[in-house]
Amino acid sequence: MKNSLWFSHWQLEAVRLKESQWGPIEDSVEVRRVIAAGGDFEDRLLLRSQLLAQRADWVALQHRIVSGLRLSLIALSLLFLVIGAGVAASAFATQDGSVNVLLALVALLGAPTLSFIFWFVSLFVRTTSSVSSGFGLSHLWLWLGQRVVKGPDQGLIFNALFSFASKQRLLRWVLGTVNHWLWLIALLSAVLTLLALLAAKRYSFNWETTLLSADSFVVLVQSLGFLPGLLGFVTPSAEVIRQSDGLQLLSSDAQVQWSSWLVGCLVVYGIVPRLIAGAFCWYRLQSTKAQLRIDTHQLGLMELRQRLVPATEYVGIDAEAGADQVPEAKTQAARPAVTVKTIFIGVELPADQLWPPAQMPENWVDAGLVDSREQRHALLAQLEQQSFEHIVLCADAEQTPDRGVVAWMAELATYGNYCSVYLLNMPLNHLATTPLERLEAWQARLEKAGFTSVYTEFEQLLAALD
Repeated sequence: MKNSLWFSHWQLEAVRLKESQWGPIEDSVEVRRVIAAGGDFEDRLLLRSQLLAQRADWVALQHRIVSGLRLSLIALSLLFLVIGAGVAASAFATQDGSVNVLLALVALLGAPTLSFIFWFVSLFVRTTSSVSSGFGLSHLWLWLGQRVVKGPDQGLIFNALFSFASKQRLLRWVLGTVNHWLWLIALLSAVLTLLALLAAKRYSFNWETTLLSADSFVVLVQSLGFLPGLLGFVTPSAEVIRQSDGLQLLSSDAQVQWSSWLVGCLVVYGIVPRLIAGAFCWYRLQSTKAQLRIDTHQLGLMELRQRLVPATEYVGIDAEAGADQVPEAKTQAARPAVTVKTIFIGVELPADQLWPPAQMPENWVDAGLVDSREQRHALLAQLEQQSFEHIVLCADAEQTPDRGVVAWMAELATYGNYCSVYLLNMPLNHLATTPLERLEAWQARLEKAGFTSVYTEFEQLLAALD
């Protein structure tokens, strides 16, 4: 099964449950990818949960649970196939071949009819949960499906599926569909078994009563036979019904009428309602799946808004003036050697800037000048696909140390284990075009952002690495 939208919502609920029970998950890499991908808050929540699920290998667990539920449904379908055939055979299991038609009808339709009535009433009863929709059979399916769950992770994923389906109002229709499917299998099996018995053996049909009159049975049988009659099933005449008191010998034509009436009642009052109700539940299930929504005000989700939709996204655009606050680059690892895998990036440099500004070591990757949105997206994709031990960012000391640029640099720094900053065009004396105050502003902002390796000479940077 492909990773569809409802799989993503299922993963979101699993992540929410895990974080509510065991605390926040370390997700700095995933959050960076989510912010780089963009989208609204719901899209970012789903992408974050997908990335975390892939990292934890939850997708395989999801497929295993779905496979377990499918196998459980197949097993129950086979069981109800046998049950339907068994009920039909027991209803006709008489030594002399004499069958009480009303008792046989109750045996065949009693339990399915009661189950159907309970389900129909549940449609108009508002509950805090959709659990009541299955009335036993579909809960048996869930219980069997849960038998394949092994370990805390699978238990979490299974509970998340149940929780997600309940919140999205899917569970009522899932359980209803399973419930009607199982009863439909049983009823179809009963009809086929009934036809096989009627074709293989001669039966005589009758009714018996102590309190009721023959006229009462005439009214009952003909009333029940009205709807089957519309589909072509034969209803015994009033005369045949009166003669079927077990005291008179009926013709074979009368027995055929009773057989047609019994099969017709089983089809019209058993199979047809289940077909209609099952189709209704399936339709509601599909329409509800097409309208999945995320309650972003849930505990565990609303707290993520500030992290996934920051007020300033690190895309290198000048920020408006305001409080001097910049994001922090992650804690630096040990200073790397010059030979480690390194990428050299020009950040917000002038278009006429000579690049590269210095001779790079042979093993360094040249990312070039990164300025436009397309270039930034391409760079982020490269950083996500390749793992760099060392990131070297090159900025222009002649430019104003804007918060947006520093934020973009802090974001890039998170893609490596170590980050160095090389400031071009440093002032050599008080007559230089770059004021010393601007250089000091750069150094102050970079220090506040957590950059500890800032250089104004490329040779100095290389020497520090050696």
